[in-house]
Amino acid sequence: MIGIITVNWRGFQVTMDLVKHLVASDYSAFRVVVVNNSVEDNEKFAANPVHDDRVVIINSSENKGFSGGVNMGLRELLPEKSFTHFMIMNNDVALASDFLTKMFEAAKSTEKIYSPLIFFRDTDLIYNTGGKVHIWLGGTINLNNHVPAHRVRKVIPDYFSGCVLFMHRSVVERTGLFDETFGTYYEDVDFCYRAQRIGISLEMVWDVFARHFHSYSTKADNTYKIYLLNRNQVIFGRKHLRCGAKLVFILAAVVRGLITNLGRKHFKPYFRGIKEGFSTTIDQTNDSGETKNG
Repeated sequence: MIGIITVNWRGFQVTMDLVKHLVASDYSAFRVVVVNNSVEDNEKFAANPVHDDRVVIINSSENKGFSGGVNMGLRELLPEKSFTHFMIMNNDVALASDFLTKMFEAAKSTEKIYSPLIFFRDTDLIYNTGGKVHIWLGGTINLNNHVPAHRVRKVIPDYFSGCVLFMHRSVVERTGLFDETFGTYYEDVDFCYRAQRIGISLEMVWDVFARHFHSYSTKADNTYKIYLLNRNQVIFGRKHLRCGAKLVFILAAVVRGLITNLGRKHFKPYFRGIKEGFSTTIDQTNDSGETKNG
């Protein structure tokens, strides 16, 4: 059985559209946990517009970002051994009715993280096929971003986007929960990095696809996104890189962020992000997933 986890933040209707796609799937052995990070959406979810026992709504008392929401879902599902696979996904994804069946059939290994081919919604352009961590850029690069499918370059990625991650439960049991220090952005990069360090590899399922609204949950609040990205780039560099690579990555992230956020509106969230990126205590265990500062 597949345990599916998605996180809602100010996107009730988009989330319910995803749930309806899942309920209409030709694969029935699943449970979807929707973790609602928006207090303002509590009453809407309480009405349970999709009457299906396979749909579980968890209202979080606080917004811990995507990683915190995913962890709430994993803690809900992991105790039940009947869930042999987990799919973690954004709430703004459109799926075909045979999506779950095809992903389940493709995911044969217990030591791999799988991703489908992801397109931008309503286009034939690829969202990405994973990404690379770029030391000299101080950030990440999406592979095949905005490229039509017939021009795709099959490059081995450093990580998969958290847009859709599919894996056997043993991957989660060995890798641990998502690091809630990141909240949103870089939590997927961190998870894939930790997984690969213990021998888990990444595999793209090229003949299965999903469609995605990019950055739907943060598109109306660009300053918050600026804060998160600049903060989490520094945290990622401090946590995963060593010696010269760490120094170059973090310096590049700081300088690039400064250049692109010199405007009055953007500088304050940029500076806050950089400051917290250096002051946040790095969690190397990822057992509790609690954010620590100091």
